[in-house]
Amino acid sequence: MVERIAIREDWGTAVEVEPGLFRLRLVNPRGTLLINTYIYKSPGHLAVIDPGWPWTLHGLETALSDLGLGTLAEVDQWLYTHTHIDHMGLAAILSQHSDAPHHCWSLVEEHLPNWHAFQDDMNDWFDWGKSAFAEPWRSELIEQRKKQREGQQKYSSMAHQYGERAVENAVLYELGESIQVGDITLDIHDARGHDPYHVAFHEPDRKWLFAGDVVIATPTPISRSMDDDLALYRESLDRLQALDIELLLPGHGVQKSDRIDSAFERSRDYVTSYTERVLAQLETADGPVDLHTIALALTPEGKPLKPEPRWWVHVALVDSHLNMLVNEQKAERLDGPTYLVRVA
Repeated sequence: MVERIAIREDWGTAVEVEPGLFRLRLVNPRGTLLINTYIYKSPGHLAVIDPGWPWTLHGLETALSDLGLGTLAEVDQWLYTHTHIDHMGLAAILSQHSDAPHHCWSLVEEHLPNWHAFQDDMNDWFDWGKSAFAEPWRSELIEQRKKQREGQQKYSSMAHQYGERAVENAVLYELGESIQVGDITLDIHDARGHDPYHVAFHEPDRKWLFAGDVVIATPTPISRSMDDDLALYRESLDRLQALDIELLLPGHGVQKSDRIDSAFERSRDYVTSYTERVLAQLETADGPVDLHTIALALTPEGKPLKPEPRWWVHVALVDSHLNMLVNEQKAERLDGPTYLVRVA
């Protein structure tokens, strides 16, 4: 991979990683999490993969203009690796600025007419928290939520901010099909696990893989509150690593072209290490133990991680591994809920 140009502007950064292929990192005005938006420009065509957060519309528009690539109206294809708000949250808003088709997996079709409500539901972890935590943590979580809603801190819904909108001009595809994007062909591969609607795009001739959040610079978070599935995620790692890849294009961070296999192994080892650590907590406990206690035990200082989003990602990962161990009959879930190791 040769990064030919790097541009830094108020809207963020852009790098041309291959001729015509740009990686954008748009400034996120509501946090520090940046995503990789990919733009492919070929004669007569302009395509965008994972345009990003709903509040980065102006940054995307400005970046396209500053790079001399075109305008939102000139984009002729919008593509998405998965439905999460940082990758596909902008989709319905883009429908008001562009007549181009939105390429979506057919499984997403039922959610497209009420896109912002779907995003709000997916990003609301409250019901999961009530079912995942034992007392007293459950009551504490409920009380925190009441205070947050009363103060309207970060809980204003997308439907409230942007209106209820649909993703229009959707073109639906199935796994195993291909999408022609200018002069390249993207094969569509099953990449579920981090999102039940996750796909990856593989360009077999150039050996590019747009991996979304399956393999990223830091290990991929898995949360049952968003219907993530660890077993499917492990299958997706195996499936995608078997492809012929020379350029890995992740949803976050940068991946060196000579370390593609190591990136997959790092993600796989991360899953394995969490499983082993959670199981060890169950095996050494004097009796049933709850999610919050295990999550604290697995932090370096036995305290919630900082900043707060990092803590919740950690808790969600512990919960996902507990659920997987129960499904594999290596652990038992009791009322509370609490967990104990299952004795063979």
